[in-house]
Amino acid sequence: MLRVFELEGEVLSLGRYHLAPPPVPGGAVQRWRRHSGGRAFPAGEGFLGLSLVLSHRSAIVGDDPFALAPEQVMNRYVRGILEGLRLVGVAAFYPGRVLPGLLDRADPGGLVTAAMLTPDAVTSIHRVRGGALGVDELAESLRRGYEERLAVTFQRRDFSAEETRGLEAAAIEENSGASWLGQRVPRAELDRHGSITTQLGVLEAHFALDGDRIREIVFAGDFIANSPAIERLERELRGAPAEAGAVEAVTRAVFGRPDNFLLGAGPLRTVADAVARGLPP
Repeated sequence: MLRVFELEGEVLSLGRYHLAPPPVPGGAVQRWRRHSGGRAFPAGEGFLGLSLVLSHRSAIVGDDPFALAPEQVMNRYVRGILEGLRLVGVAAFYPGRVLPGLLDRADPGGLVTAAMLTPDAVTSIHRVRGGALGVDELAESLRRGYEERLAVTFQRRDFSAEETRGLEAAAIEENSGASWLGQRVPRAELDRHGSITTQLGVLEAHFALDGDRIREIVFAGDFIANSPAIERLERELRGAPAEAGAVEAVTRAVFGRPDNFLLGAGPLRTVADAVARGLPP
């Protein structure tokens, strides 16, 4: 499914692994957690979003789920986006220039880290075309882009009444504070914190020690990974020795499985380095 959408109001879009900042009393900025990883970025009025939902990561290019390596997926599937935007006369746009203001208002405590881009570093569709690009126009250009670059066919259809009710129920559940948005929040008992700069931004380790072992640990930041792998990594590190070598060994075992991946963080050693920076001297 190729879905093109827009969100109402002002929205701070958090990745799958960011810690959600507490709501700001009277704040107008909504906090929204994506199912994908990556950086925090602005959404809402003035931005169009898209998602490509597949049965497995290689679905468009073949039946073998492992036909594409994890690091090939974005490079392959972004081709349809680039072609679709080329058809309307613009290049890809990363909405970085309004992010500082949204972060300041939605996260005054500075919980979410993010690299900032200047206006000269981004491309605005509105500025290039002299006007906004609507949902329908973008959807049509992306359909053509994917069909021309990846030899697939999309058929447009509306949601049924039953599907709409299901989506509305899921939205209500996910938007409750104790559910999807709040499934990763700051925890006072995790009193150790280590972080390291990565390709995408920052990888953070929040953890607690029990003597010379890790009692509990949560990873946060801008990385991209399949959620079962992160859940397994955090689970298998509980009780592990609190030293870099042991953390690296567990990390390599988890991501040695062909269905697991960690992108945007650099070499797997980076995970152990983040933990090591939070250990007592």
